[in-house]
Amino acid sequence: MYFIPRSFCKGISPSRLSYKRVGLFFYPKQLVNKEGLKVKIQSYFEGNEEAKFIHRLHGILLFAEKEDESCDSIGALFGNSARTISNWIKRINESGDIESLRGKKQPGRPSRLSESQKQELKQVIQDAPEKHGITINVWDGKSLSAYIEKRYCIVLKTRTCQRLFHQLGFKLKRARPVVARADETKKVESKKTSRENSKRRL
Repeated sequence: MYFIPRSFCKGISPSRLSYKRVGLFFYPKQLVNKEGLKVKIQSYFEGNEEAKFIHRLHGILLFAEKEDESCDSIGALFGNSARTISNWIKRINESGDIESLRGKKQPGRPSRLSESQKQELKQVIQDAPEKHGITINVWDGKSLSAYIEKRYCIVLKTRTCQRLFHQLGFKLKRARPVVARADETKKVESKKTSRENSKRRL
């Protein structure tokens, strides 16, 4: 619930602020960048086991509190299928324990990215790597692999990440070995100077 002083709202309609007025209060009418937020939230749920558990608990709580809610309506609200919601309820009914909603631990780390994670990566790659804690000037297979492991706990090989660039519609840029070329230039200049000195001595 939000309270906005009348002095702030003077001369500004609630619709321009994306708020709905109810008495003296203004309530948000919509989210900014709704689709982008949905992708990020779903991506977070998919990459975090504890978040998945809490997500399921919210679904069960809603089903317990709202008698008019169904597996279909909760599934549509939570971004899950009706069958998935039904399975959560069955687990609770059979075990009587909310811990049954926790995911089964699988050996090793996941090796594949979900579609929502790929969409989030597509946005990340458009930023400079340093903005996301990767100390390099341009994205490459190695840096993308490091970011994916850090962000999603998913291990992908460098070559797999190079292919992922193309799948997401990007062209892979190779960093220029400026230091190496500078060293080669110094070597050439050093040899040239050495020859000139030798000729002078002769």
